[in-house]
Amino acid sequence: MKLYNYKVIIEECEEGGFYAECPALPGCHVEGETYEETMKEMKEAVKNFIEDYRSRNEEFPSDNFLVTSIQIAV
Repeated sequence: MKLYNYKVIIEECEEGGFYAECPALPGCHVEGETYEETMKEMKEAVKNFIEDYRSRNEEFPSDNFLVTSIQIAV
């Protein structure tokens, strides 16, 4: 098993909940009610994208960045 790191952008939605996308995998995005749910769904979505590329014997994009989130109160 190989470990892959992908950059994920997470935004809080005005109407509530969160939106996340993986820029390295076009079309890979999810929405969730909570941050935790959104991260869980995003991990599953990235995994599914990788498995889909593999099932078609296609090389999938990789992302060499490891990004974590920070919270800032202003």
